[in-house]
Amino acid sequence: MIPKGFIAKPFQYHEEIELTIVTLTNEGRGIGRINDWAVMVPFVIPGEVVKARIFKNHKNYSEADLIEIIKASTERMEPRCPLFGQCGGCQYQHITYAEQLKWKRQQVVDCLERIGKLSANVNEVIASKETWGYRTKLTPHFERHGDKCPIGFLREGSRRIIVDVPQCMIADKSINDALPQIREQIHVSSARNGTLLLRVSDRGIISDFNAICETTVCGLKFKFPAGSFFQNNPYTLESIFTYLEEKLQQNTTIRYLVDTYCGVGVFGIALSKFIQRFVGIEIDEKSIQLANQNMQINHIEHGEFVAGDATSIFSGVAFNPDETCVIMDPPRKGTTEDYLNQLIAFFPKMVVYISCAPDTQARDLKLLLSRAPAYSIADVQPFDMFPQTKHVENVVLLTRT
Repeated sequence: MIPKGFIAKPFQYHEEIELTIVTLTNEGRGIGRINDWAVMVPFVIPGEVVKARIFKNHKNYSEADLIEIIKASTERMEPRCPLFGQCGGCQYQHITYAEQLKWKRQQVVDCLERIGKLSANVNEVIASKETWGYRTKLTPHFERHGDKCPIGFLREGSRRIIVDVPQCMIADKSINDALPQIREQIHVSSARNGTLLLRVSDRGIISDFNAICETTVCGLKFKFPAGSFFQNNPYTLESIFTYLEEKLQQNTTIRYLVDTYCGVGVFGIALSKFIQRFVGIEIDEKSIQLANQNMQINHIEHGEFVAGDATSIFSGVAFNPDETCVIMDPPRKGTTEDYLNQLIAFFPKMVVYISCAPDTQARDLKLLLSRAPAYSIADVQPFDMFPQTKHVENVVLLTRT
């Protein structure tokens, strides 16, 4: 049945077409073209010739399902997970790991150029030390339908249908060990729907969103709310620490650090031994309380964490901007124009922008550099925080001339 509102141009509903894939989008889908008209297809690799079935026409592109690989890429491999292609959690299991890194770098390049209108050298992506079993947080959903209660993640291309996922190939082993018991508890409960939590802690798997989790990274101990944000690939987080340590050591003029969007103080604490004093700023007071606890746990005395006012973030910072580095690690949606204006007014010597969303990062950098031309991009370093998926963590280093 043709969906209501389907636009029958330039293709009919379920029309099958043959096309050559030329690139990948930042959503991990391939793009092929017919008469300059773009068609997006999932689970393909640039260079492949495929048969695809149209299911939606947009104003300037179409979407299609993959039907057949006519000519496969030499970089294609057999996905490890039997649910790959159904579960929406992974997009790249069919691509060799080296090729995944290549396209994640290209994703950063494309975002900087297309969205940020910026030209910068982008380093090769630093690989994750573990490409499977790395995730330390999993949040499966469940929804009961009569006798059936799938527990897992949204189906690829769907916003409602849940695919039952007994085991997750990219989750930490301890999470997969705990999954059967937690799934059984849901099956025998009366709950109709919801979201579960499995978080790796030094004390075992935590399933209470409000519990305090404890973890150790690079010998440093951190407490944080189990249900809140905390980087869920500790292997790549260690690589980011190492990179930032090297950059701070190379710039001998930096004596102070301001960690904005600091959360529970991860970057301020990790980099504290390389600077004279630091301050972490966060609007969530509960996170600030834990950040100060984390500072005490790790025996650090030359810093502080304060609950900041979003309208006057740097008002209490007494550091000399000429000797200060500001780290910003905002959520996926990016930062705000107000924040950037305050950052420019403070005018630190160095800015480090860490982001899991190169598109919003590029948007923010475009605004920042247009208003503060004294800054230039000194380095762009992507990290693979999320192997087998479309996501990439990117660090941009700005210096003031």
